[in-house]
Amino acid sequence: MRGVNDNAAVLEALFRGLVAMRVKPYYLHHADLARGTSHFRTGIAAGQRLVRSLRGHISGLCQPTYVLDIPGGYGKVPMNPCAVSPSRSCSGWIIEDGAGLKHAYPPDPDDTEG
Repeated sequence: MRGVNDNAAVLEALFRGLVAMRVKPYYLHHADLARGTSHFRTGIAAGQRLVRSLRGHISGLCQPTYVLDIPGGYGKVPMNPCAVSPSRSCSGWIIEDGAGLKHAYPPDPDDTEG
């Protein structure tokens, strides 16, 4: 929620605290498009940046799945940022780290596009 827990350090403390109490943080919900709640919403890109910044700082147990509940009753979908993309300049992959820096990664010998 914007202005409450839209900070990586605050979320890290929250998730670590939950795990210390033996509660697995399962979902991190992107705020719904409900009337009167726009002041609580962050943008999707901001939410993805928060999740990405937490990735290298807390254990997998502490990391919830970032989800959006699709309006109209279509269910929840994960919105975690994708750190892997095909390289456009050469074969292989581009891997983005938690700080947003990109790194080349070679293709696997048995990778084939289908």
